[in-house]
Amino acid sequence: MPRTREKVAAIVLDCRDYGESDQIMTFFCQELGRMSGIAKGAKRSQKRFVNKLELFTSLSLHYSVSRPGSLAFIAEAELVDSFLNLRQDAHLFLMASVMSELIMAATQELEGDDGIFALLEWGLRSLHSRYPALTILSFFQIRFLERIGYRPHLYSCCQCKQPFRETIRYSFDNRHGGLVCEQCQDQEMIPLTTTLSPGTIKILEAAQNCPLHRLHRLQLSGLGVGESLSFLHRYQQHLLQRDICSLKLLNEASWQI
Repeated sequence: MPRTREKVAAIVLDCRDYGESDQIMTFFCQELGRMSGIAKGAKRSQKRFVNKLELFTSLSLHYSVSRPGSLAFIAEAELVDSFLNLRQDAHLFLMASVMSELIMAATQELEGDDGIFALLEWGLRSLHSRYPALTILSFFQIRFLERIGYRPHLYSCCQCKQPFRETIRYSFDNRHGGLVCEQCQDQEMIPLTTTLSPGTIKILEAAQNCPLHRLHRLQLSGLGVGESLSFLHRYQQHLLQRDICSLKLLNEASWQI
């Protein structure tokens, strides 16, 4: 059966050498979701792929599939945005890697987009534009959790159901995916979890509901960044039952996680 060539917007998540000249690529594609393919002769390419298959690049991808379940054949790629800053700055590279690794860990091949492509593009573009990077990373993660069906419950206590109040202390309970007030934590003997200050909770809840194109207008304080990344790291570990290596590297680079 002859291959039918398709065209799709895609962002490079991963790239591995295969043989002397080929590369196995993983993309996140608009509408399709995560897709793997082989780029024949990519390492020797002087036209079709040169400087296009770098990590985090945004592409218009031409591909074909011979049969269901097989690797896509990558025919050519048109560069949309290189996001060059993300590969020139070590800290930005690590934060973009967190986004990529989360998507690789939490999605399956060709299971659909569900808004993740737009979120990833927003995250990479915001990092590339040098908006406050750790705030961007926090907002990406909290929106990504919603995209995969695990939106953190931040508007009330998930035990007593009382609405959030600034005068009460809250922690985040990974098992229930939401806030627990100090009274319920004591009564239910819930193990001590990550404490979140009122200001952090308000900004994170706003980030859950803000239109994506306005999200960079919200700002986390230094305390808010530390609290957000700490609870998000632990919650994702709980959900995925694995660590995110890029987050560990950020921690080793003296970032507050």
